[in-house]
Amino acid sequence: MIDYLRMLRIRDWIKFYPLFPLAGAYLAEGGRYEIMLVLVAYTCIISYAFVVNNYFDADIDRLHRRKMESGTNPLAAGKVSERGVLLLMIALILTPLILSIRLDRLGAAFVVINLLVLTAYSERRIRLKERYLWDGVSHGLMFGALPFLSGYLLSGGDITRGIILISLLFFIVGCEALIAHQIVDYAEDLGSTTTTVTRIGVMNGLLMLGGLAALSLVFAFAAARIYQLSLAVTAASALYLVAYPAYSVRGMLNDISHRPCAERGGADRGDPEVPSEPIPGKRELRDRGSRWGFR
Repeated sequence: MIDYLRMLRIRDWIKFYPLFPLAGAYLAEGGRYEIMLVLVAYTCIISYAFVVNNYFDADIDRLHRRKMESGTNPLAAGKVSERGVLLLMIALILTPLILSIRLDRLGAAFVVINLLVLTAYSERRIRLKERYLWDGVSHGLMFGALPFLSGYLLSGGDITRGIILISLLFFIVGCEALIAHQIVDYAEDLGSTTTTVTRIGVMNGLLMLGGLAALSLVFAFAAARIYQLSLAVTAASALYLVAYPAYSVRGMLNDISHRPCAERGGADRGDPEVPSEPIPGKRELRDRGSRWGFR
């Protein structure tokens, strides 16, 4: 039983991802009952995201020494059965669907969309996680905008211009999460798997992350104006939106500042020091959850 719980990889997401649906429920001024059901529903949905990721990556993870040593994919290690994992995924899908239908039909539709995107992110034939730019877009949707909107609608909220702005803000934060993770994992991903950052290079990845952070400030200030937030709250939010992405890639920024290009493994796709294409025959996909990105 404990190995099935490990499939959920709770420690990888418990401190961060549930905040988005709860923020939606809070802004909708949902009661305790609605907020509790939203939390239960999205606990199942986020758990499903990590279980389905482990399920489709089991064969790859068996070739990944670090993944096997960490024990984050019990299916790859043969500690749980494929049938048992399928039953677990069905339970994690049905529970939020039943709860969301009880609360709001439109909110339930967003829950369905969220589950579909989460599946497409890892599913072998679609595999959004390995598609250029689509990896970031899908990450922003499935962990940012969709959970926020679902939590908001399930708690009885009506869509307004301000809510759309906030959902776009959370979408951007979700995109940042993956790009930051890919920047940190650039050296190990290069030649092992395809990500947006392995295609464009670290320097362009950092520029993309900076552009997303700047764009998040635009939406944050617009939302603050609509909701007439105090200067202190607005300033604190702006500081967080800039500081956290920078903090998440602090090691890479330090390397770039103190090491020559060849030592840090190359900065751009055109850098002659580092190959920009995957190495044939080597397909150890790093698929480790983090406080920010999900792979």
